[in-house]
Amino acid sequence: MRQISLRPRFARGFALLGSLAIAVIGTAVLVEQPWTWCPSDWSDAPRIHLSSSGSYVVLDGREFQVGGDALLDYMPHIVTSPLDQARANRHPLTIVASIWASSREALGDPAFTCFQVTRGSEVWARRPTTYGTQTMADGYPPGAPSPTPNNAWRMASVNDGPEWPDGDRIDLELWASVSGRHYVFVLPHSRS
Repeated sequence: MRQISLRPRFARGFALLGSLAIAVIGTAVLVEQPWTWCPSDWSDAPRIHLSSSGSYVVLDGREFQVGGDALLDYMPHIVTSPLDQARANRHPLTIVASIWASSREALGDPAFTCFQVTRGSEVWARRPTTYGTQTMADGYPPGAPSPTPNNAWRMASVNDGPEWPDGDRIDLELWASVSGRHYVFVLPHSRS
């Protein structure tokens, strides 16, 4: 009588089931993108209401200019895949912000940590990409005199937001860490 070993079948089935579980979990992580979530507790951060989309503020005795805007993205996009095709006719919300100071030293190393937009009872928040510090002299040829003043700034952006109707009234908050302290900059009511 011949014995049939069930071990290879179980091993293959277990490997297939494990691979399927990893694929499902990986897809869920990519769809949810937890690395884009905003910090959970900023209740200690002072809320600074800006008078326009770009305003001067004094933080710890230093002057900065903070600004931002939320726009619907109507730019044409290159379609290279079926996923791109499905998104080609969308006009998602894009948020851009910046913080300026009189010099690289005065600016320090600020970072935007969250952009939050509210439209009625809907809230959309994401962690933006904060880009490196730039100055007016960046890109000047070697040996060229630096411009005066040589302002410095950092920009941040996030895109692929909701597609709200054009002209809707929204509230925009820019959460930033400046000199190790948290601030929430509240921009006046905007239109997307």
